[in-house]
Amino acid sequence: MNKKYQPKHTVTLSRRERNILKEITDKGKSNARVIKRAYILLESDRKETDEAIAEELNVSKRTVQRVRTNYESDGLESALYDAPRTGQPAKLNDKSEAHLIAIACSGPPKGRNRWTLELLQKRMIKDRKVKTISTVTIWSYLRNRGIKPWLEKNVVCSES
Repeated sequence: MNKKYQPKHTVTLSRRERNILKEITDKGKSNARVIKRAYILLESDRKETDEAIAEELNVSKRTVQRVRTNYESDGLESALYDAPRTGQPAKLNDKSEAHLIAIACSGPPKGRNRWTLELLQKRMIKDRKVKTISTVTIWSYLRNRGIKPWLEKNVVCSES
C-alpha cells in the first residue's frame, strides 16, 4: 500500500506570496527563523513531504507542520512572524513602586549603615506591598530611577 503522502495542511501560494518568500530567502536580511519559515512554505508549495522538508532544512517535522497550519489558518504573515508577546506583568504598581523608592531614600534601619536589596525586600513584604519579590526585581526598579542605596550612605533624593 503505497499511498501518496497528503499533508493535513496544504500550502498553495499565490504568485505574489511566492515572490515575497523568494525575496526573503534571496536577500537574507530577515532573521534566520523567518528565512527558514519562508523556505518551508516554498518547499510546501512544491508539495514536498514534511519529512523531506524537515530533513533538508534541519528543522523538526513539528516545525514544518506548525508553519503550514499557521499559513492555512491565518495567512502568510502568521506563518512567517511570531505574534508579539505580552511579557510578564509588572511586579509593582505605581503606588508600590513609590513606596519602594521612599524606603530606599529614607534612612537605613537601626544598626545599619545603608539599605541592602535584602533589607528592602523584607521591608516591602513586611509593609504588605507585595507577597513576594526578588532582590533582582528591586534592583531593576531602583536602577531605572538611578537610585543605589546599597552603594551610597546618603541616597540622592532631594528635599527641595
